[in-house]
Amino acid sequence: MGFIARPAGPTLTRINIFGKPRGILFDTLRKKNSMPRELRNVAPDAWTFRTFLDGMARRGDAPALIAVRNGALETISFEELARRVRAFAGSLLQRGIRSADTAALLAPNGFAWVIARLALGVIGAIAVAIDELAGDEELQTILSGSGAAHVLCATSRAEALRKSNPGLDIIALDGNAGLEGSAAEALPEISGSAPAMLAYTSGTTGTPKAIVLTHANIEANVRALADSHLAGPGDRVLLPLPLVHVYPFVVGLLAPLASGAAVVFPEAATGPQILEAVRVAGVSAIVGVPRLYSALSSGLIARVQSAGIVPRALFGMLRRLSIFLRKHGINVGAILFPAIRARFGAKLRLLVSGGAKLEAETLWTLLALGFDVRSGYGLAETSAMFTGNLPGNSRWESEGKPISGHVRIAAQGDPGAGEIELNGPQVFSRYLGNEEATRAAFTTDGWFKTGDVGRVDDDGFLFVTGRAKDTLVLGGGKKADPEELEKIYGASRYIREIAIFEHKGALAALVVPSLEASRAGGAMHLDTAIRIELASIARALPSYQQLAGFAIVRESLPRTRLGKYRRFLLPTIYEQARSSKAREPVAELSAEDKALLLEPVAHQVYGLLLRRYPQGPLSLDASPLLDLGIDSLEWISFGLELEDRLKLRLSESEIGSVVTVRDLLTLATRASAAPAPPPASRDWIAPTGMALKTLGALLYALNALLLRILFRLHVVGRAHLPEGNFILIANHASYLDAPAIAAALPYRVLRKCYWAGDPAILFAKKWQAPLMRAVQCFPADERTPAQTLAVSEALLRRGDSIVWFPEGWRTPDGALQQFLPGIGYLLQRVPVAIVPAYIDGTFEAFPRDRTFPKLSPIRIVFGRPILPSDWQQAATAAKNPPQAIADFLRRAVENLRKI
Repeated sequence: MGFIARPAGPTLTRINIFGKPRGILFDTLRKKNSMPRELRNVAPDAWTFRTFLDGMARRGDAPALIAVRNGALETISFEELARRVRAFAGSLLQRGIRSADTAALLAPNGFAWVIARLALGVIGAIAVAIDELAGDEELQTILSGSGAAHVLCATSRAEALRKSNPGLDIIALDGNAGLEGSAAEALPEISGSAPAMLAYTSGTTGTPKAIVLTHANIEANVRALADSHLAGPGDRVLLPLPLVHVYPFVVGLLAPLASGAAVVFPEAATGPQILEAVRVAGVSAIVGVPRLYSALSSGLIARVQSAGIVPRALFGMLRRLSIFLRKHGINVGAILFPAIRARFGAKLRLLVSGGAKLEAETLWTLLALGFDVRSGYGLAETSAMFTGNLPGNSRWESEGKPISGHVRIAAQGDPGAGEIELNGPQVFSRYLGNEEATRAAFTTDGWFKTGDVGRVDDDGFLFVTGRAKDTLVLGGGKKADPEELEKIYGASRYIREIAIFEHKGALAALVVPSLEASRAGGAMHLDTAIRIELASIARALPSYQQLAGFAIVRESLPRTRLGKYRRFLLPTIYEQARSSKAREPVAELSAEDKALLLEPVAHQVYGLLLRRYPQGPLSLDASPLLDLGIDSLEWISFGLELEDRLKLRLSESEIGSVVTVRDLLTLATRASAAPAPPPASRDWIAPTGMALKTLGALLYALNALLLRILFRLHVVGRAHLPEGNFILIANHASYLDAPAIAAALPYRVLRKCYWAGDPAILFAKKWQAPLMRAVQCFPADERTPAQTLAVSEALLRRGDSIVWFPEGWRTPDGALQQFLPGIGYLLQRVPVAIVPAYIDGTFEAFPRDRTFPKLSPIRIVFGRPILPSDWQQAATAAKNPPQAIADFLRRAVENLRKI
């Protein structure tokens, strides 16, 4: 969890929010941050919501709550807040709500929520805060399970609640923070051991449980925060988190108010409005969660990356310098990065992080910028926090030391690491109505079992390393930490979100793609880019940590309001994503969209989409990949139809930038107006003269010599090569594949063998043209698949052979990928024999992530020819014959691996 740090410099006059002033001794101990535990844990007056209210009243007209609305500030002072809370508490008492009655609070963040919640506290009612976004089923479950007889809710929800819950006392709150009461009844005395609130567990693993927190539990944390360098009068603390959770309620609301700091509510919890609130309200501290700080940090890095190579290099250098100095106690971030700091407002100095672990990369970026970053550890069961990094007693990347109470590590397999167990005054005592869960949550000697795994270093700092309850147990008994793997796999720029879970004994993932990265363009489709990225990353991981499957989904993955995945929902979403595609609802067309559909080419393409994918109306915002299922394989078929019917040619990179149907229609309109690319001319496959034949023979001999000397090329099954023409298919692992095949073929075969090459790589320079002609390589433009098939067909019909790599892309991990259906289309036009080949060793010698090859052995296995009667049988009755042929040939190549 987190806490609020005091501003620099001593404060001589201080109002004690807990009761009587403590005097000079207390202030001196605080200034030195050396208060003995025995003094810190003993209060002259017991804390209650009532003493809290009295302390606020003595702060006078200093601002207590600030709301940012349309760039303007709405403010309530401490004195006014205390008056409104007392008046509303009197109204609740007059209404018949008494101590120990349970009352639910269902409203958005704001003045009304705070007044209502504090009023419930001072009369001793047991408050149940319910998320305003809760569905009807969740709402009814909490209302019935908590035994709430009263519901304080926003006016907009009152009528519906009265109809669905006729037996409940429904109290509508004034959204303008009126909540005025007509009476000032005497407030009851409240025992510290009395229940103060019910807090529900996050629901990440299933049905939430109701945690009973007492006034004493809350006191332990509020007092500890107030005694440990808190923000003081004049500070303004931004709270962008929903108050329904214990962490923002205790750390983000009660602790700042107890210190005399104002709490600022942004208009909404979005990045732009958070930054606006920081600047407009003069915010000096933020109480947030790691996802917020990660988003701010990532946005900053993205701006720097897009600024160019010089600013990027300068930022990297200054960041490393700032981190180095920060580790040695020197903070120069504000000096090195004044422009960046200005974006966050002139006064922002403190960032408090809780709810989950703050990643080291985000932490050090924020520290490099000069911010004071404070984090800690706790759960709802510990009244929000238990350990913290306090000023003068902190260790970066740790969760700090216990604020009060004790931490111990239960012995487990790893030396020094195990389940974290806690004991202290802020720890809850029971789950409401769930004795079995309560017993399971505590050891026999009364320590709370957190379910988290960690270690404590020699100096007493806690390091949380994982979540025991989230650990995945895979087939064979292997265990995997999903959060750690999500960090590793999620590093790809094509992935916005990734959640990993167990599926049939192995790991599976749900991926929300970064459509922005896709729109930026690239040489591959988004699904292929993600597949290759995931497979490339997996190469550095043990086999049991590699993904057995993944599904791409459109919607953000389900999380709690504090940003944790609701993991028990992931398998269902995964199965749904793999079984069907949902159509995007059709919205009213804008004037621009109507104009786009009036374009002749766009209209034709839209009609073609409706015919090929007739599942209903088609929105222009629909994703071809996520809504229509047009993956990289389907694009080949669709692209051929575009070329055949409309003479429309789209390149792989152009298709890769398509995110919506609108993008495709716009691209098609633009491409139809552009001049057609030069065709794969028949001149490239015309017979060569003596000079080029001699050059080709010399190049062949040199290539064969180098492959045999440097890579110790070994060939198996050369006798299987037929006398007539054929198509040679092989796996594609490296740029060395084509040279290796060429070195393995006899010259009698090679001189009648042709290759297709990428024009952008092999034909870009004038000097490349004669070399390509000499080795019988012709340009295969990705924008003209039909022309490439036509040239290939012409070669086969005149008796020549072709080398074809049906995977299309080099494998990212050495495994054989799915074969694309282009080979099937070609064979349907010209039924010839197929020679399968398996290339072994080129991936190890020159994988896609190496700049220069490694001199390691290469082996090629040629299989027996596959006759047309064999692969034609595979296509019979297939829904997609070209793909069925490709799949059949893939199995043939796969079988050669075992030879």
